[in-house]
Amino acid sequence: MVYAAIFAAALLALVFVIYLLTTRFIDTEVDVTIERDAAGFLEAYARGGVRTLAAELNLRAENWSRTNAIYLLTDSQGYVLAGNLAAWPTVRQDSGPWVDFVISVQESGAEIERPIRAMVLEPAPGLRFMVGTDLSERHALVRRFAVAAGVGCLLVTILALGIGYRQSQRILARVADVSRSCAEILGGNLSRRLPVVGADDEFDTLAGEVNALLARLARTTEILRASLHSAAHDLRSPMHRMRLRMERALADPVAGASRETVEVTLQDLDHMQRVLTALLQIAEAESGAVGARPEAVAMDVLLAELVELYQPQAEQQGIVLGVSSESGRQVMGHRQLLAQAVANLIDNALKFTPAGGSVQLAAHTDDGRLVLTVADTGPGIPAGERGRAVEPFVRLDNTPSRDGAGLGLSLAAAVARLHGGSLRLEDNQPGLIAILDLPAV
Repeated sequence: MVYAAIFAAALLALVFVIYLLTTRFIDTEVDVTIERDAAGFLEAYARGGVRTLAAELNLRAENWSRTNAIYLLTDSQGYVLAGNLAAWPTVRQDSGPWVDFVISVQESGAEIERPIRAMVLEPAPGLRFMVGTDLSERHALVRRFAVAAGVGCLLVTILALGIGYRQSQRILARVADVSRSCAEILGGNLSRRLPVVGADDEFDTLAGEVNALLARLARTTEILRASLHSAAHDLRSPMHRMRLRMERALADPVAGASRETVEVTLQDLDHMQRVLTALLQIAEAESGAVGARPEAVAMDVLLAELVELYQPQAEQQGIVLGVSSESGRQVMGHRQLLAQAVANLIDNALKFTPAGGSVQLAAHTDDGRLVLTVADTGPGIPAGERGRAVEPFVRLDNTPSRDGAGLGLSLAAAVARLHGGSLRLEDNQPGLIAILDLPAV
């Protein structure tokens, strides 16, 4: 209603301005026509005096019904010398040479008043003449315009009300759908999404963006729930072992804790610290709450540094570790997290690659994306298990037991998502290829 009222007021203002401009234009045209006629009569008077002027007035007066013009010439006594009026009219409005008055005429047996606008001139002392125009048709035109404008404004206002009502009902219906969906989501149904009706309007655009946000929140919530659940199980065993050792040490205060007990306890503490650190890093990456600002990271330099760091471990295990990278390729992101993600992929490859095998790192650009691969010659991961491999605390049955919490690939996947990329696992025949796909700078 408010928008319809504003629209109607604006429309009325526009029509009123057009009305004023139209009436002003008509009045100006009337005055210009009268002035042109008056100038012609003055020229006739200059050529031949009163007789010529009277003849010209009588000639023009014969065309009264065609031009709606009035002419009148009187002497100093008020006698009519020429024209189509019987006497000098009673003027109701006088503005300099311009006068407005009304005359009565007989039409179809009835007396009708006609409004006249005229110019009065005195070419000589005691001599005056009048040149005017009947405004009846022009006033009728203005009235018709006003009626048509009023009816048009009324119809357009009714149409605006109808359209506004229809749009309001449509918007309220969409808002009600969104409210119901939000209520279900707040009630715990994280799989619920905002409706997309396919109208390709602002609501569909907003619903698509909110649904993407909800999908990410649902994925993050599921990852954190699974991480907490798995962490509780993973940390329970070392904490239980630590408690038993401490109880035994307290039970024998004379002997005290042996060096072996302290070393084993420290190993359990280190394991717990690694798990908690990895969980914190995953939580930061999934939430996007990383303290440092993104910067341009040269991936060839980063890979070279990581290969140099892991080279001694690879030589000790009898594994060939190499790198091949295009120079000058950069990624906008967090250097520490990217280094941790790539380090986890290298560490996993070295853990599961037997002696005599190889681990190769490579980086190249493809259609504006930087593709980083870590390929090993280990046992690999079956195609059906690769989706589970990136979940937290997942240890596959066909992989050898190693020291770790099963968070390396999960952290790498979270870092890739944080930087607008993804982590894929593919077959190396033999072995596994871990592919980090990131947007290049």
